[in-house]
Amino acid sequence: MNVIYLDKEYLTDEHYALALGFFDGLHQGHLALVDEVKKIADEKHLKSAIMTFDRHPLSLLKNEKCQSLISSNDRIELLADMGIDTLFVIRFTMDVAKLSPQAFIDQYLKHVDHLVVGFDFHFGHKNKGDVSSLSHQHFEVSVIAPIMYDEKRKVSSTLIKELLTSGNVEEANRLLTRPFSIRGEVVHGKKRGRTIGYPTANVDFDSYYVIRRGVYGVRVKLNDRVYYGMGNVGINPTFNELSNDLLEVHIFDLDEDLYGKTIKVEFIKFIRDEKTFSNIEELKLQLKKDEEQIKKTLTITKYSI
Repeated sequence: MNVIYLDKEYLTDEHYALALGFFDGLHQGHLALVDEVKKIADEKHLKSAIMTFDRHPLSLLKNEKCQSLISSNDRIELLADMGIDTLFVIRFTMDVAKLSPQAFIDQYLKHVDHLVVGFDFHFGHKNKGDVSSLSHQHFEVSVIAPIMYDEKRKVSSTLIKELLTSGNVEEANRLLTRPFSIRGEVVHGKKRGRTIGYPTANVDFDSYYVIRRGVYGVRVKLNDRVYYGMGNVGINPTFNELSNDLLEVHIFDLDEDLYGKTIKVEFIKFIRDEKTFSNIEELKLQLKKDEEQIKKTLTITKYSI
């Protein structure tokens, strides 16, 4: 897949079927747009493309720290696996934010023959542009109906975050069509886990959405290998050592120095909430129970693949 970062209009002889949006999570609702783009591109002999932004607009407009369901690299990898030809990434600046809907179209959609958007799509300065703004343009438009979760709620990044906050990982994963995961470099921690028989690989959440604090059954991908383990999200209240949430992963059947290496941690099952223990022996006893429950729940017979 060709990834093109845009500071201004892109000059090309190619013609595209293109879906436009932020696509945080690439969940069921987003996949409906991706599938439509691929279908139209095939029917009309166009290149398939996705157009998005390098950061969430609110991170600039409201100076908010936006926690995402996937990273930019995750999104690139997933779209490439889906067979999209080109990913356009607009570098979102105040100049871009000030573009009127028509100016945005004129600058970024010149080479689009067919545009695919969601029913509630908004764009341009102060989100003044909507589906009606796309009529009478040089491209055809397909408006995709929402994928409904129930009678009242559509599948959305907001809903998935609510599910993750409640600990309902399995339902969130169903809407994502894959496990919620974070990918990051293993960083140095307090190294307390190794002293109690549970050495951990520590990963900072960085810009990922911080899910419910507690213990999870996880799957870990490292160097084309897959392992299972137990992950803890939280601040380690028993020792009162952390000020920010951290992911600590004990990987079954792996004894290897992982510092500086990048791992991908997939969350499969929520086991219990984070809690404070009165002493280390109580903590060790609970960790043993957690390990047994995870292995039983995930029916793991071989811890690495």
